[in-house]
Formats: sequence, structure tokens, C-alpha cells
Amino acid sequence: MSYVEFNRVSIPTRLSWQQGCQAIAHGRFWFLLVLSLGTTSNVIYTCTVPLAGFGAIAGATLPRRRALTVIFSMWFINQLLGFTVRQYPWTLSTVAWGPVLLLGAVLAGLLGNQKPAVSQRGFTGYGIWLSIALMVGFVAYQAVIGLASLVLGGIENFTLPIVWDVFVGNMVWAIALIGIHCILIWNARRRKIGIA
Repeated sequence: MSYVEFNRVSIPTRLSWQQGCQAIAHGRFWFLLVLSLGTTSNVIYTCTVPLAGFGAIAGATLPRRRALTVIFSMWFINQLLGFTVRQYPWTLSTVAWGPVLLLGAVLAGLLGNQKPAVSQRGFTGYGIWLSIALMVGFVAYQAVIGLASLVLGGIENFTLPIVWDVFVGNMVWAIALIGIHCILIWNARRRKIGIA
């Protein structure tokens, strides 16, 4: 097979991956799944809800508006449960942490939403971009929290074991979401290019 023939054969695969990503991103199922899992995660976690992981994955796999809807919904449910069911104290500091968490999660989502072209050309580019989006999103999220803790207090709780636990929780959710997303893309690709 010549170089030209090889490139002709590989182009449909790249387009199929991109079409699969776009079909999933603009369909309802993935959006509603991420939205429901994200808001449900608030039942499992108290103050360490995986906003950075969900924000980065939503940003990297959904259009910006949908990604921000997921992030805001997760944050809102977290705050609602926190101040009602979990009875967070109604202090200025506690209330101020809400917007800080939202800002960090939105930043993680917007960074993930940059989606370089290579991220949708194939599985390797997709995997590399999601890994970068998750790491950069988590670091940005923690940076916002770290800076806010200098003003709001709590910097003494910003220890490596605590940050590591938050990181692991975010990565577990993110890896599960990536796995589901890959299955959905492969399924969409099979339908688009006629593979049984």
C-alpha cells in the first residue's frame, strides 16, 4: 500500500471519530447522563464533590453551554444539600466558599472546553487531551481554592493527604465517565461507518 492509499484509508477513520464525538456531544443521552451523575454525586460526597473532574470532562466532551449547565447544576445541588440537609453553618465564610467552588469548577470546564483539533481525530489524541484537561482542570480548581483559603481561612487544611483524596475522588469519577464516553463514541462510529 502506498503512502497516498494509506492516507485515503485513514481519513474516514479520523472523520468517523470526530463525527462520533460530535454526535455524542450534541445528543441528549450523554448530556443527561453527565448531568444526572454529577448531581447524584452530591449524595455521596459532602464537601469534596468532584466538581473539577466533572467540570473538565463536561468541558472536554460537551458544547460550552451544556458543560456549564452540568457544572452549575452540580454546584447548585451541592449548595442546596449543604445548607439544608447537611446543615452547613450560615456564616459569611461558609457562604463565600460556594462561589469559590463554582469559580474553580467553571475554570476547569472552560479549560477542558478548549478542545484542540487533535483531540477529536482519534483515540490517542482524545486520550491525551482528556488527560491534560483533567490535570490542568484539577490544578486550576485547587489553585482557586488555595488562593481563597488565604482570604477565607482554612489554609491549614490544604494538606497533601487531603488534596490527594480529593484528586483520587475526582479521577475515579472522571475515568468512569471517560470509559462510558469511549463506549458511546465507538458505538456511534460503528453506526456511522457501517461496522456491525
